This record gives sequence, structure tokens and C-alpha cells, in this order.
Amino acid sequence: MIFTNISGKIDDLTNKEDYHIEVAELASDDLSKRVIRVTSDHGNEFGIRLSDESDELKNGSYFLIDDKNILVLSVIPEKMIVIKPKDIDEMGKIAHLLGNTHKPIEVEDGTIKLAIDPVVLDVLNHRQIEYRTEKIALNSPLRHVNLAHAHG
Repeated sequence: MIFTNISGKIDDLTNKEDYHIEVAELASDDLSKRVIRVTSDHGNEFGIRLSDESDELKNGSYFLIDDKNILVLSVIPEKMIVIKPKDIDEMGKIAHLLGNTHKPIEVEDGTIKLAIDPVVLDVLNHRQIEYRTEKIALNSPLRHVNLAHAHG
């Protein structure tokens, strides 16, 4: 079976108990893909080929298999660097520093999250920037800030 449209977010589905739920786990990077193959916890294979360019896979996106069964996407928690700047000045300095690394990040509620990277860890340690590492299931894929420019 190939799904071309997302039915919704599982958290918004009010009658979950009416459905048999199959879950497919995937990495957060897979959320940015338009075409993907997944295997559910029941061993069933499904294809996803989103037809609407504005559709975006999220942690908890679900698809109707039929009138009694749904497939839910679940992001596998990944070890991430989490930085909680003390104030707006520190946020600006850290954002500038991370921007120079060209790594995809997520900024939410005053917290910066990015994938574990030894170079970034060295820079953070060298600059004595406080951070922690933790396993996180992202709701959306990490994104590059698209400010095309050249160094030179």
C-alpha cells in the first residue's frame, strides 16, 4: 500500500480507540523525505509518496489503512546536543557560532537542539558554552537555515 496524503496527527484524533494502530519507527531525518518505505511493528510494509508539496511528515503523523486500521509514524529518539542560552545576548553569540558550522538545528522555546557532532562539541567546550546531551524524539526534521552565501 502506498500513502499519498497524511490523514492527520495522532494527538488530534479523538476516537483512537476505534482503530487498530500499527506503528512505524523512523529517524528524524526521514521526516524530510517525500518518498519513503516503512515497516510497521506488525511487519507490514508501506510506501509513502506525498503528493502535496506542502505536506510534511511529523512525529505522530498517521495514515488511514482502511476504516478500522491506521499507521502512525513514531520518531526514534536520537542523542542530541541541547543548549539553553542564559539570555538573548548569549543566544545571539551561540546562534552565530553554530551558523558558521552550517549544521541543521531546531530552535524552540529558547532552546537550541542539534545532532551530536564531535566538532561542535569541541567548539562548545573550547568556548565554555554550557550544554547537555539527551535522547530526543524530534517532531520535525532538523533544518538548515537557508541563507545562501559564500565564504571567500
